[in-house]
Amino acid sequence: MLQPVAPSRLPADCLCIRRLGDDEMEAPFLDRLPETNHLIVGSHDKYAVGKKIAQGRFGAVYEVLRQCDGKPFAVKLEVCDTHSHGLDMDFVVLSRAAKADLPNVAHMIDRGRIANHFKFIVMHLMGQNLCQLRYLFVGDRFSLSTALRLSLKCLDAIKQLHNLGFIHRDIKASNFCLVPGCSAKDLGVYLVDFGLCRSYRNSEGQIRPPRASVSFKGTTKYAPLAAHYEKEQSLKDDMESWFYMTVEMITGNLPWSGLHRKQKDEARVMKEAARTPEGTSELLKSTPKEEFKRILKYIDCLSYQSHPDYVYLNQMLNLSMKNQGCKPDDELDWENNNNG
Repeated sequence: MLQPVAPSRLPADCLCIRRLGDDEMEAPFLDRLPETNHLIVGSHDKYAVGKKIAQGRFGAVYEVLRQCDGKPFAVKLEVCDTHSHGLDMDFVVLSRAAKADLPNVAHMIDRGRIANHFKFIVMHLMGQNLCQLRYLFVGDRFSLSTALRLSLKCLDAIKQLHNLGFIHRDIKASNFCLVPGCSAKDLGVYLVDFGLCRSYRNSEGQIRPPRASVSFKGTTKYAPLAAHYEKEQSLKDDMESWFYMTVEMITGNLPWSGLHRKQKDEARVMKEAARTPEGTSELLKSTPKEEFKRILKYIDCLSYQSHPDYVYLNQMLNLSMKNQGCKPDDELDWENNNNG
């Protein structure tokens, strides 16, 4: 069942793209943002600025109209002269993704820079992100059938990014957006926000050795244990974050959901406890427990050098669907306005 949701009830994680920052934008930076109807010039076209979609500490996302044909797009911008360089990595990943023609990675249309103000990239407009969408339903969760199918699509997108040579390091529901107009027959998602990505192979194609110590990267609620231990993240760690995200889509919350994003140590302790029999039972309540226990055990057994077996993970989710009576052509929650 759909429920009305006030924007203030949505966590910050749902309302802004991560690399834009979780804190309020400082006043000097606000002055550099474009105003409505302001024209920005990219490498290929000009765009009229429309409504603001999201804002963070170092930038914002706007809807824009391409001047030549009036077609709507989204522009993600980052204020110049900040210590954030997330948009630069966005460009690197999106450029390579475009060359590889990846179906589940956001598509970049254009880029540009307004001197002394901001740099930006232009992308296709996308549907709601999965975090925003989840909060539209009673219990802040999807039905099992919808959640499992969304998780399968997210798994495909992560696999594509990994095959491109990058780890994401901030996998979470708000970084997956629906393909506009998709239905149960053609369900699709886009993976977005690549500001924290890192190439995991060197120029010779070998896996880069881990650094001795790295700063925390990610979002506290979904961060893998490696991030809490300040260890180098690998492909395995994106899968751990994907697993937490999948559990949350089914149950509506995680045992550590009530913690503030700065309570990283407390979140780490609770994630460690989730590996005990009692903790695993609590984490996996309302999920297909047997299959999900196997998924968690498999992910935890992976090493820094491991390449995840995406086929196995896909099989476990499909087995969950079969054992729970879920079908690929079940109506999606937002199609039938009912979840339970």
